[in-house]
Amino acid sequence: MFYAKSNPAETIREHTEKMLEEYERLKETYGPKISDDDAFWSLLKTAILFHDAGKANLVFQNKIRSVKGEPALPCSVSMKEEIPHNYVSVALLPFRALSLSKEEWRLLVEAIGYHHERDMKPNSQHILAFVQQTLPSETIQALYAHLEVPYIAEPAALNLLKMLEQDRKSQYPVLLLNNREFFRKHVLLKGLLHRLDHAASAHVEVERGTDEPIGEKTRSFLLSMSGLRPAQRFALDHSDRNVIMTASTGIGKTESALLWVGRDKAFFALPLRVSLNAMYDRLSDENKIGIEHLGLLHSGSLDHLIEKDTIDAEETFTMSRQLSQKLTLTTIDQVLKFPFLYKGFEKELSVFSYSRIVIDEIQAYDPHIAAMLIKALEMIVQMGGKFMVMTATLPKLYLETIRDRGNISPDSYVCGTFPNDDLIRHRVELLDSDVTSVGDIILKKGKQRKVLVICNTVDQAIRVYEDLQKRNGEQGVNAKIWLLHARFIKKHKSMLENKITSFAEAGWHLKDGNASPGIWITTQIVEASLDVDFDDLYTEHCPLDSLFQRMGRCYRVRPYQGQEPNIHILTCSVSGVGSVYDAKIMEMSLDALRSYHGRVMLESEKMQLVEQMYSRENLHGTGFLDKFDNAIRLFDSQLFFDTTNKDAQKMLRDIRSKDAIPWIYHEVVDNLVQRFQEEHDRINRRNIRREIEQYAVSLNENMLHSRKAVLVPLQVQGLDYLSWIMDTDAEYCFDEQELRGKGLVYRRTATIL
Repeated sequence: MFYAKSNPAETIREHTEKMLEEYERLKETYGPKISDDDAFWSLLKTAILFHDAGKANLVFQNKIRSVKGEPALPCSVSMKEEIPHNYVSVALLPFRALSLSKEEWRLLVEAIGYHHERDMKPNSQHILAFVQQTLPSETIQALYAHLEVPYIAEPAALNLLKMLEQDRKSQYPVLLLNNREFFRKHVLLKGLLHRLDHAASAHVEVERGTDEPIGEKTRSFLLSMSGLRPAQRFALDHSDRNVIMTASTGIGKTESALLWVGRDKAFFALPLRVSLNAMYDRLSDENKIGIEHLGLLHSGSLDHLIEKDTIDAEETFTMSRQLSQKLTLTTIDQVLKFPFLYKGFEKELSVFSYSRIVIDEIQAYDPHIAAMLIKALEMIVQMGGKFMVMTATLPKLYLETIRDRGNISPDSYVCGTFPNDDLIRHRVELLDSDVTSVGDIILKKGKQRKVLVICNTVDQAIRVYEDLQKRNGEQGVNAKIWLLHARFIKKHKSMLENKITSFAEAGWHLKDGNASPGIWITTQIVEASLDVDFDDLYTEHCPLDSLFQRMGRCYRVRPYQGQEPNIHILTCSVSGVGSVYDAKIMEMSLDALRSYHGRVMLESEKMQLVEQMYSRENLHGTGFLDKFDNAIRLFDSQLFFDTTNKDAQKMLRDIRSKDAIPWIYHEVVDNLVQRFQEEHDRINRRNIRREIEQYAVSLNENMLHSRKAVLVPLQVQGLDYLSWIMDTDAEYCFDEQELRGKGLVYRRTATIL
């Protein structure tokens, strides 16, 4: 009996058999796309057979036997002297029996030796001594029989162990980056071993729904409705190439992407979780396209699956985490962080050797993240995958960079532009006023129409909300007013998002009884995340790309026939200049807008304005271009393992925030924390943690420092990422019945603990 795992108990052979089963599934379904080299598949099979062989050592076996309450086997080595099993596995490879080239040995040793990334640096002499003390020859012979592998007695190959000693950080740039074909083989062997190992450990298929024809399902659905639109035909006609598509809102971009995906495995990346959740609900709806093998992967995806009362929420979540579903909707921090070259980057990159990636709304990302995405696309193409970039507006800088770098052949991609100028949606006016100066007008309109007010900062949005509430009371207008920004606890933010979506649901004008008026004051949180449709937009001036996203929340899918402007851009005392938005880009954007005052703005004009303004020539001297170029240089010179997986994820989420619980909720959270500490069941603990997180608000670290806000860490293992907001002047208010309140408001500064 050779144990591999203790809970549930599983032998090395059982785990290996599960991996071999998934290996056959992967080879049968996507094998031709991955590699047509029989030698590669033979090498991967060998890696599977021996990757956990090192667990047969007596120290590891005694650890599991102790957990299971079984007597220990005689062993002179203590657990403190244990060598990680992945290093030991290399020592058990049958060096003489395998006829491999030097390159193949290097690939195999790297894959097996580092299928777990350890901090302990391997030492060949120490590994050899450990093997001699914990794996007598009769044990090795029994292990080979356990694995059903022919056994020929031979000593551990010291030269293989010495390969593990080499400094990967200095060796990898020479070994991998200077040899593209070797790099691809390395990523495939090590990355697919990771995937097969993790899938087998999670007891799920490495690939599911491989036969589901996503493109054909989408095409049938569209033909049953109204047929294919030009953008959709373009995507379908160029499904054999990489595609960069600029298309207006309402043109059918999502369906275009699904047509382009066809029968392949794919990932669909969006910037915001709420957009992914909405897309998951829509695409999984059996009355629409009805995609069965659909994954959802972001930091809160399990919450959404449970809230949707998905019968197999846990299973869907696990399949999504293992990248197993036919189509996975995801944020970029989950699958596209491999340009950071962290330890284990091969797992995510390997899947793109046979998959497609759709990146939606690339203009919504910060310039340093956009630079990383371009680097990621280059690596995907190198691995043999395909990409589609689709967006409402596309900065020319990104196309110039793809073209000038030359890492993606011009023949391999095609560009298409699809403005919907037949649909007139927006008439614009520039107002030399701040938001509060037009408060009376907003209130008056808010009694009859659906009015959206967007501010550049949370503090400004709160001030506008307070001002309108005061005017509303003094003048007896009685307009309904709501506030939405990022400083609400998770529970209330979700309530408000559901409320605003139902209040101004896209297509509400086609339904009876849903024309209720009111005013919503928000921040850029609504720019790309919520599918809403208002009658009037009052917005602080902001860069063109953000402005056009905001305009997309007004007359989203319906024609505007009025002569009065429905887009009102306020240009005086604008918040966030220099802190949120680059001052020079703000100035350039305002100059570009002046000729449109009082005019209808066509969709093609929006595309042209963004394309022209965001060219390298026009961006010269801006912080935007500096960030982008610096990031490109960083990724081109990125050293292996300088960044951890977790740090890469944080950078892509642009995390400069802390999750904290307002003190007003201390009693209810105290009770939940006590339950969490007393609970031992893993699933129950996770559910209690989710409940606690509902009372947390995400706060910007820079803002916390500037306000000298008082935070006290919640020092509970498993919850230590949370803090209490102890400052009593950090007020929190929200009425759950009325769904109204200011959220978290700072009134003074305090001394930090």
